[in-house]
Amino acid sequence: MNIRRTAHIIKTSLTRAAHRRGFGIQSPWAYELIRDVLFEPLPYYAYQEEGLTTPLEQQLYRIRNHYHNHPIIVIEEKGEAANIHYEQALQTITPDTIIVIEHTHNDNANLWSRIVQDPRAIITFDMRRRGMITFDSHRIKQNYLL
Repeated sequence: MNIRRTAHIIKTSLTRAAHRRGFGIQSPWAYELIRDVLFEPLPYYAYQEEGLTTPLEQQLYRIRNHYHNHPIIVIEEKGEAANIHYEQALQTITPDTIIVIEHTHNDNANLWSRIVQDPRAIITFDMRRRGMITFDSHRIKQNYLL
Protein backbone atom coordinates (compact mmCIF):
# COMPACT_ATOMS: atom_id res chain seq x y z
CA MET A 1 0.00 0.00 0.00
CA ASN A 2 1.47 3.35 -0.94
CA ILE A 3 1.83 6.34 1.38
CA ARG A 4 -0.80 8.40 -0.42
CA ARG A 5 -3.44 5.67 -0.02
CA THR A 6 -2.53 5.21 3.65
CA ALA A 7 -2.82 8.96 4.29
CA HIS A 8 -6.23 9.01 2.57
CA ILE A 9 -7.49 6.11 4.69
CA ILE A 10 -6.31 7.78 7.90
CA LYS A 11 -7.91 11.12 6.96
CA THR A 12 -11.21 9.46 6.00
CA SER A 13 -11.22 7.38 9.19
CA LEU A 14 -10.71 10.47 11.35
CA THR A 15 -13.48 12.32 9.51
CA ARG A 16 -15.83 9.38 9.97
CA ALA A 17 -14.94 9.01 13.66
CA ALA A 18 -15.84 12.63 14.33
CA HIS A 19 -19.33 12.27 12.82
CA ARG A 20 -20.09 8.65 13.71
CA ARG A 21 -22.14 9.55 16.78
CA GLY A 22 -23.53 12.76 15.32
CA PHE A 23 -20.89 15.10 16.69
CA GLY A 24 -20.34 18.15 14.49
CA ILE A 25 -23.61 17.71 12.61
CA GLN A 26 -25.70 20.86 12.70
CA SER A 27 -28.96 19.57 11.24
CA PRO A 28 -31.29 18.32 14.03
CA TRP A 29 -32.95 15.95 11.55
CA ALA A 30 -29.64 14.37 10.48
CA TYR A 31 -28.33 14.28 14.06
CA GLU A 32 -31.42 12.41 15.28
CA LEU A 33 -31.25 9.99 12.35
CA ILE A 34 -27.58 9.20 12.94
CA ARG A 35 -27.87 8.87 16.74
CA ASP A 36 -31.21 7.07 17.02
CA VAL A 37 -31.46 5.05 13.82
CA LEU A 38 -28.22 4.46 11.95
CA PHE A 39 -25.96 3.85 14.96
CA GLU A 40 -28.32 3.07 17.83
CA PRO A 41 -26.32 1.02 20.37
CA LEU A 42 -29.30 -0.41 22.26
CA PRO A 43 -30.92 -3.64 21.07
CA TYR A 44 -34.41 -3.58 19.56
CA TYR A 45 -37.07 -5.93 20.81
CA ALA A 46 -37.44 -7.64 17.44
CA TYR A 47 -33.83 -8.56 16.69
CA GLN A 48 -34.22 -12.09 18.04
CA GLU A 49 -37.77 -12.50 16.71
CA GLU A 50 -36.66 -11.56 13.20
CA GLY A 51 -33.39 -13.52 13.40
CA LEU A 52 -31.22 -10.44 12.90
CA THR A 53 -27.74 -11.30 14.08
CA THR A 54 -25.32 -9.01 12.23
CA PRO A 55 -25.03 -5.26 12.83
CA LEU A 56 -25.79 -4.55 9.15
CA GLU A 57 -29.04 -6.55 9.30
CA GLN A 58 -30.01 -4.75 12.49
CA GLN A 59 -29.22 -1.35 10.99
CA LEU A 60 -31.34 -2.07 7.92
CA TYR A 61 -34.18 -3.16 10.22
CA ARG A 62 -33.94 0.14 12.14
CA ILE A 63 -33.98 2.11 8.87
CA ARG A 64 -37.07 0.25 7.66
CA ASN A 65 -38.73 0.69 11.05
CA HIS A 66 -37.96 4.43 11.14
CA TYR A 67 -39.17 5.03 7.58
CA HIS A 68 -42.13 2.63 7.66
CA ASN A 69 -44.37 5.14 5.79
CA HIS A 70 -41.80 5.90 3.09
CA PRO A 71 -40.90 3.85 0.03
CA ILE A 72 -37.54 2.18 0.69
CA ILE A 73 -35.47 0.64 -2.08
CA VAL A 74 -32.55 -1.58 -1.09
CA ILE A 75 -29.95 -2.26 -3.77
CA GLU A 76 -27.91 -5.31 -2.82
CA GLU A 77 -26.49 -6.10 -6.25
CA LYS A 78 -22.90 -5.38 -7.16
CA GLY A 79 -21.29 -3.66 -10.12
CA GLU A 80 -23.28 -3.14 -13.30
CA ALA A 81 -26.41 -4.80 -11.88
CA ALA A 82 -26.44 -2.19 -9.10
CA ASN A 83 -26.10 0.60 -11.68
CA ILE A 84 -29.08 -0.73 -13.62
CA HIS A 85 -31.18 -1.16 -10.48
CA TYR A 86 -30.34 2.40 -9.35
CA GLU A 87 -31.26 3.89 -12.74
CA GLN A 88 -34.57 2.00 -12.67
CA ALA A 89 -35.24 3.22 -9.14
CA LEU A 90 -34.67 6.83 -10.21
CA GLN A 91 -37.63 6.53 -12.59
CA THR A 92 -40.05 6.11 -9.66
CA ILE A 93 -38.55 8.25 -6.88
CA THR A 94 -40.55 10.76 -4.88
CA PRO A 95 -39.28 13.23 -2.26
CA ASP A 96 -40.11 10.60 0.40
CA THR A 97 -38.12 7.80 -1.24
CA ILE A 98 -35.14 6.33 0.62
CA ILE A 99 -32.56 4.28 -1.26
CA VAL A 100 -30.06 2.07 0.57
CA ILE A 101 -27.08 0.80 -1.41
CA GLU A 102 -24.89 -2.02 -0.17
CA HIS A 103 -21.16 -2.60 -0.85
CA THR A 104 -20.33 1.11 -1.32
CA HIS A 105 -16.73 0.68 -0.17
CA ASN A 106 -15.65 -1.80 -2.84
CA ASP A 107 -17.89 -3.22 -5.59
CA ASN A 108 -20.20 -0.20 -5.85
CA ALA A 109 -17.63 2.51 -5.09
CA ASN A 110 -17.93 4.06 -8.57
CA LEU A 111 -21.73 4.07 -8.36
CA TRP A 112 -21.60 5.68 -4.92
CA SER A 113 -19.22 8.41 -6.14
CA ARG A 114 -21.63 9.16 -8.99
CA ILE A 115 -24.61 9.25 -6.62
CA VAL A 116 -22.91 11.72 -4.26
CA GLN A 117 -22.40 14.07 -7.23
CA ASP A 118 -25.95 13.56 -8.60
CA PRO A 119 -28.09 16.69 -8.01
CA ARG A 120 -31.20 14.54 -7.46
CA ALA A 121 -29.62 12.84 -4.42
CA ILE A 122 -30.07 15.58 -1.84
CA ILE A 123 -28.68 14.03 1.35
CA THR A 124 -26.38 11.02 1.32
CA PHE A 125 -25.08 9.10 4.32
CA ASP A 126 -21.84 7.23 3.60
CA MET A 127 -21.51 4.51 6.23
CA ARG A 128 -18.54 2.83 4.50
CA ARG A 129 -20.20 -0.52 3.68
CA ARG A 130 -23.65 0.96 3.08
CA GLY A 131 -24.97 4.22 1.74
CA MET A 132 -28.35 5.85 2.24
CA ILE A 133 -29.88 8.47 -0.05
CA THR A 134 -32.79 10.86 0.50
CA PHE A 135 -34.43 12.94 -2.22
CA ASP A 136 -36.23 15.67 -0.24
CA SER A 137 -35.64 18.82 -2.32
CA HIS A 138 -36.53 21.08 0.64
CA ARG A 139 -33.21 20.24 2.23
CA ILE A 140 -29.72 21.42 1.31
CA LYS A 141 -27.54 18.97 -0.64
CA GLN A 142 -25.02 17.34 1.67
CA ASN A 143 -22.94 14.17 2.07
CA TYR A 144 -22.27 12.84 5.56
CA LEU A 145 -19.26 10.56 6.08
CA LEU A 146 -20.11 8.34 9.02
